[in-house]
Amino acid sequence: MPLNKSWHDYNESLIERGRVLIDVSFIKSSNKEIKKMNIDKVGAPFQYSDSYVQFLAFLKIGFKIPYRMVQGIVRGLSDYVRIEEIHFTHIRRRMIRLKPSILEMDFGDGKEEPIALIVDASGLTVSRKGHYIEQKWIRKKKEFVKLHIAVDAKSKKVVSFRITKGTVHDAKKFCPLVREAAKKYDIEKLHADKAHDNRRNFNLLDELDVEPAIEIRNNASTRSGGCQLRREEVLLIKKLGYEGWKRIKDAGRRWIAEIVFSSIKRVLGEDLLSRKFSTQKVEAGLKVMLYNKFISL
Repeated sequence: MPLNKSWHDYNESLIERGRVLIDVSFIKSSNKEIKKMNIDKVGAPFQYSDSYVQFLAFLKIGFKIPYRMVQGIVRGLSDYVRIEEIHFTHIRRRMIRLKPSILEMDFGDGKEEPIALIVDASGLTVSRKGHYIEQKWIRKKKEFVKLHIAVDAKSKKVVSFRITKGTVHDAKKFCPLVREAAKKYDIEKLHADKAHDNRRNFNLLDELDVEPAIEIRNNASTRSGGCQLRREEVLLIKKLGYEGWKRIKDAGRRWIAEIVFSSIKRVLGEDLLSRKFSTQKVEAGLKVMLYNKFISL
């Protein structure tokens, strides 16, 4: 249970998650949205709004159910609310074309106050083979999809994310994550682990006037090499020692990212059912969007 909530409020937030999954408020503006989507549309017009498809996608991700069962839920709802049944094959075609984004999600926490950002990455599994079989018979490295996130330390919301194949290094997505977060938030401080320690990343923080709290590699040189900010951090660690640096930088907050990953995997599952990487990206992105909806309750 979060420290800033009572048991009553915590229980209510968990109850409200069910309401989020069956929120049919999109019906009110569905016709207007379809008309807007069909402006200058080439070919057959859209029959269902993106909001409707997103509602179905959240049902599938939230309840971890197959497309056919999603169609069954819609069929049941259509007896009580004005909602048109959509075939499960159409659900899949529209769902895999979604472009999950959290830039358009409004939680009323814009640029009001500076935030501390935490950048980290973790893997989502794509194979459904048994762990025992893999360990005993399959010698190649297990495949996974990597989820890179930037998290607001106070609210624990994901403010930007990227999804890549497991072979992509964590540091490669640092700059896109931070730049995207900086469009909406005033970033005061940034926490990250040693995987994100390079001069390019420090130069970006210097450009954005963000205080770094990135762990430095043990063999780091005191030469600037074109990055004065990183040199200052290396000298600070050598002066105070690693434990002293951790205290003044409040480095323990970096574990908030691990809490976020744990929540996403525990509540929405760490397995991706999709087989193609393009659809795995959509599925993982929808998990992040749904997590943000849950955490905002």
